[in-house]
Amino acid sequence: MGVFLMKAVHFGAGNIGRGFIGELLFESGFETTFIDVVQPIIDYINASHSYEMYVIDNNYEKKVIKNVKAVSSITDEPAAVEAICEADIITTSVCVDNLDKIAPTLAKGLKERLNRGGSKVNVMACENAFYATDMLKKALVENKKAPITEAELDEIGAFPNVAVDRIALCKVVDGVKIPQIQSTFELVIEKDKMVDPTAQPIKGAEYVENLGMYLERKLYVFNCGHAATAYFGYYNNRATIFDALEVPEIKADVIAVMKESAMAMTKKYPFTFEELEAYIEKIIKRISLEELHDEVVRVGRSPIRKLNAKDRLVGPALLAEQYGLDNSHLAKAIAAGYAFDCKDDEQAVEIQNYIAENGIEKAVEKYSSLTAEHALYQKVIDAYKALKA
Repeated sequence: MGVFLMKAVHFGAGNIGRGFIGELLFESGFETTFIDVVQPIIDYINASHSYEMYVIDNNYEKKVIKNVKAVSSITDEPAAVEAICEADIITTSVCVDNLDKIAPTLAKGLKERLNRGGSKVNVMACENAFYATDMLKKALVENKKAPITEAELDEIGAFPNVAVDRIALCKVVDGVKIPQIQSTFELVIEKDKMVDPTAQPIKGAEYVENLGMYLERKLYVFNCGHAATAYFGYYNNRATIFDALEVPEIKADVIAVMKESAMAMTKKYPFTFEELEAYIEKIIKRISLEELHDEVVRVGRSPIRKLNAKDRLVGPALLAEQYGLDNSHLAKAIAAGYAFDCKDDEQAVEIQNYIAENGIEKAVEKYSSLTAEHALYQKVIDAYKALKA
């Protein structure tokens, strides 16, 4: 390993950790220590201080990521703490639900760094959620195992939020998941919250002042279109996202859904409709790759979360309503979400049971917080009844 490399610590050596953030850290000249809990992955990384990944849309081109090591936060927490003390940047991709699980180790490391008089470091949660770094900071303050105050955190760290977007899958080889990723990605960083707002430590990332508009664009256009494809596809008995978008009617409906959302976004933010149309085109191309084998039940999973008033379908539909814009295709996508009756999905089962006992009207009220006051309420119910007719 090179002597002069900058040092990174990354929590989570999964698909996104190795296939996205780890790759960018390597390309940016960092030596990365992964902190994880899965021993086979830790052993695999440490065997050669490198790992493999494959680029799906480039004929599965193999890339080898070097200058890496891994430590277990369970069996070797002191090594994790030491790595945090020495790091020039700290990132995570563990899934937002696990931020509270990594908080004690990270808090211990940052506290030790502070006690040693270490320099202030950027800490970024690269998770698929709005303002995930804020959530991580909250988890650090609230953790009881390694107490640290907000004032101490602000003294030793800077906590910019990040928007992440990359399709990352995997294949299992000798019991280890090997990342398979798409070449295109988006990593948008809140620059005014960084230790040095002029620095750009991660190559390939965008550094912006108004992160909110990029986070909302991802949720209300990309995630919106992806979920709509899944629910329309499931309703039409299509197995994968590719299969669904091969049906001209479904593809037309999905693009119409995304355009309704995009139009609402142009009223709220300084996006032009033309640039959002180009963004939609790019997304459709990305998600319709046959090689992804991306199942509609995976993309549509957890419908209670996805049908929430602030989430990917109801959120943009209400925004469109607020500006007096058309949201009829969004209403149809929401209705298809309510018709998603996948038996292997606990949330889908809960919604179906609730509809069976209380009717669609009450379900839309309960899960999407829509009432008769919203024009959208009746549109969703009518669209649902049309699907069930």
